[in-house]
Amino acid sequence: MQIGGSFLRLLRFSLYWTAVVLVVIELIVSALSLSSINKWSNETGGIFASSVFSELRGAAGYTMFVTLLTLLLMPAIVCGSGLAQRGFSVAAILNRVVVELAAVSGLMILWFVSGVVMANYAGTGGCGGNGLCSRFKAATAFAWLLFFDLLAATAVLVLILLRTRSSGGDIRTTYAYDVGEPTATPAMVAGAPMHADQPYPPSVRGEESYYGNQPKVAMPAPH
Repeated sequence: MQIGGSFLRLLRFSLYWTAVVLVVIELIVSALSLSSINKWSNETGGIFASSVFSELRGAAGYTMFVTLLTLLLMPAIVCGSGLAQRGFSVAAILNRVVVELAAVSGLMILWFVSGVVMANYAGTGGCGGNGLCSRFKAATAFAWLLFFDLLAATAVLVLILLRTRSSGGDIRTTYAYDVGEPTATPAMVAGAPMHADQPYPPSVRGEESYYGNQPKVAMPAPH
């Protein structure tokens, strides 16, 4: 069963706006995590504690970098059509099927790495009311939510790319938000026979000849 172009456009739009909302939440949670890490690092002494907080800071810092990158690219992709009309040519380039697929899949990989790194330090146990632990786990959870959201968006873009190619479009110049229904090839209509002794094609006459077994009629020659 083929998925309709209108449904793909709606799904693409919904996943992108979901990603925008999630990345804003991730920005807030990651900022709170970094603030708590810096606070605990200053209050806790010792070389071992300093090393642990340095690793936590590195994981949260990487997630913050990916968050800012996503926050920069995602609105440009979502509002690419409107931005292009206002003279932002970069936004128009981002909405081309191949470029958009590369950008979204790249962000998906970055969020996967972020989720793995954050989960490595978040652990599996409870936080017991520890503010730093709770914020770090929340940042980890939203990192994984963003990964799965962008994974679904990547799958939708792959379907858009395949649909564009099957309809004869150029995936390097076609915009992802312009995906439509494939153009149906019109059926060939058989023409009438050119001569009286030439039967209609099978698609018109079925199994019977146009003139059947009737005798040929000789037409008088013009004077």
